[in-house]
This record gives sequence, structure tokens and C-alpha cells, in this order.
Amino acid sequence: MNMKITMLLTILMVPVIAFAAEQKMSLKVSGNCGSCKKRIVKAASTIDGVTDASWDKSKKVFTATIDDGKTNVETVKRAILEAGYDVEDAKGNDEAYSKLPECCRYRDVSHD
Repeated sequence: MNMKITMLLTILMVPVIAFAAEQKMSLKVSGNCGSCKKRIVKAASTIDGVTDASWDKSKKVFTATIDDGKTNVETVKRAILEAGYDVEDAKGNDEAYSKLPECCRYRDVSHD
């Protein structure tokens, strides 16, 4: 009897375990150069559950795969904002922005 209950519980838990899955995400993130790319990707990659992080300089788009059982898009967005980068309609942390190298100060000068 206990074996049947254990097997039943195991079968029922499989969909729950499979439900916490990876999802692709993308955000519009301001920046200028390769240095920006390194900083944006590093900020996001410090979050547990973020993989395949990348930032496209020409499109100004950050993409990543996130494990939604460990993190979410909002947490990734906050990390990038704290690094000093503007994300979509939110302004990055001003103090962090002021410490970026001159080439990364996209609000002051565009390097397109």
C-alpha cells in the first residue's frame, strides 16, 4: 500500500517539477560599447537562475534565459538598473552611472 502511495505521489509531482521552467526574456537597455556589454551582462549574470545573458550593441537589446523557479524578469531589470544602465522606461542608478567609464556614458554622448 505504501509503495502505491509513493508511486502515485511521484507521478503527481512530475508536472509540478517540470512547471518551474526556463523562459527567454528580453529588455531594451541603453548603452554604447563593448564595455557596456560586459557590465550589463555581468550585472544580470550575478543573479542565480540567469543564463545565456547577452546585450546587442546595435539593437540595444538585452536577452537571457531565466529559470523562473529561481528569479524573474523584474529582478534582472533591477540588477541592470543598479549597474547604472537605463532599462526600457526606467532610469538607471545615477550614482552608478556617474562611475561608468566615459565611453559608457550614453546619456551624455551617443557612440552609434
